[in-house]
Amino acid sequence: MARIESDQRGADDNLYVEFYSKPVKQEFKSQEAGRPIFEDVMYVKIHTPSDQLTIIDTIARDDHKARFPRQWAHFQNTHAEKSPIIGTPLSEWPLLTAAQAEELKAFKFYTVELLAAANDQQLQKIGMVAGISGYSLRDKAKSFLNLATQSAEESKRDEEMKKLREENATKDAEIAKIKAETDAKLAQMQEQMAAILAAVGEKKPKSRTKAETEIEES
Repeated sequence: MARIESDQRGADDNLYVEFYSKPVKQEFKSQEAGRPIFEDVMYVKIHTPSDQLTIIDTIARDDHKARFPRQWAHFQNTHAEKSPIIGTPLSEWPLLTAAQAEELKAFKFYTVELLAAANDQQLQKIGMVAGISGYSLRDKAKSFLNLATQSAEESKRDEEMKKLREENATKDAEIAKIKAETDAKLAQMQEQMAAILAAVGEKKPKSRTKAETEIEES
């Protein structure tokens, strides 16, 4: 890519700046879907020509776009018709070889989702891909997505059941703890009551027998 001068004067004029997008795996969405999910993320690469040790390669922010307006405008103009990639890239689909994935990309099929949603007219244009018909590939793509969805749902249910069991175990532990504390307090109260009754019994005067009473009166 030819260098495009920045609008800014000074140090930025000596920088080589390139905006580009690359598919980045979305871990949370991948876990939810049960298959690798990628989305295009905008990046910017900044470095000084002849200096290969100092290169900034990071996610593009609004201040990057404002700082390098010409480079940003160039990227927008050259990628205006390209739709962002969202889904499972064909390169991440184990069914296809790298060559088959590249062949399908030539027909603008970048993800398994796009292939699964292809209509008959689009598949007729594809024809055979390394000995596999487009219709067969579409069916396999649909099966892959369905199985991934089922697997994700089962995994989610298993996770929910595990969480429920953990919550029940926690509740059971809390109940057992409360019962143990209650039993300990009850035992302590019984000991205190027994001690009180014993003390009262010691202070109470002994009852005299009839013989003792008669001797005392005589």
